[in-house]
Amino acid sequence: MKLQGVPVLVTGGSGFVGGRIAAWLAAQGADVRALVRRAGPHPGLESPRITQVEGDFIAAATAQRACAGRELVFHAAATVGQDLAEALRVNATGTAGLAAAARAAGCRRFIHISTLSVYDFQSGRTEFAEDAPLREVGKTYPHSPAASPHYGTAKAEAERVLQVEMARGLPATIFRLGAVLGVHPTSSWAVKVPAKVRAGQVAIRGDGSDLMPWTHVDNVTHAIGLALDRPAAIGRTYNVVDGEVAWRDFIGEMRSWFPGAPPAPVVPADTVAFIGHCPSERLKTELGYAPVRTYAEGMAEAAAWWKTQVAN
Repeated sequence: MKLQGVPVLVTGGSGFVGGRIAAWLAAQGADVRALVRRAGPHPGLESPRITQVEGDFIAAATAQRACAGRELVFHAAATVGQDLAEALRVNATGTAGLAAAARAAGCRRFIHISTLSVYDFQSGRTEFAEDAPLREVGKTYPHSPAASPHYGTAKAEAERVLQVEMARGLPATIFRLGAVLGVHPTSSWAVKVPAKVRAGQVAIRGDGSDLMPWTHVDNVTHAIGLALDRPAAIGRTYNVVDGEVAWRDFIGEMRSWFPGAPPAPVVPADTVAFIGHCPSERLKTELGYAPVRTYAEGMAEAAAWWKTQVAN
């Protein structure tokens, strides 16, 4: 899809994934409206093609104003809060309102950024393709691959409310992301988790063989671009996973960035799966996807950033 001059909306513009989507769209020549809680010098939003608009997408009036006149909407805003009611209010109710506003505004495509954390990894399966069962409100889950035990559940509910708007005619595509590599002040896997590793606050379960499915933020924008070029992607959901790394190896590499960092604590592993294999064959087959960035590149990028932080 040619994006030159196309009016688009990006929610979560001040965040890691939202900011990179906004920057990528601006580089393609799009007229980007980035919805942020507070305007400022947010990384990724420096382009003159990007206009920051303050507001909270969960407010109906804000969602309607933000979507007005926008042909494409990219919904990357979410909360990883510790309170279930708040997580549902933002991630599910907020998504429902934004999607309804986009449909009313005549949006041509709605791209929803979701997460592999929506899967019910305790369902007994070992593989979680896009048709695997999702988490449900009211069910207790012993583990969450996200920082909050409620993030996956609330994002699963967001997908369910989005499906309602899709049934009413909203042309949407859902991307479920693995752990996203890439540097940004709000990046979980390149900034927040390494900081905890440096402090010895990230544990390893058992022998550390738990898998971490990963992608890179540049691979995410690449996948989005492929979907925009293919009308068949409307109504579809895609895992965005470029590989898997053992948790012990991931944490071990991070520890190497911090001389003198304490060993990672080891906790007993029970028989309940932490996370399962999430194949991305649908993405490759239907969209012709191949990653543009590797795991080694993503980790090297983060290591270089931390080198400057430690030096200062």
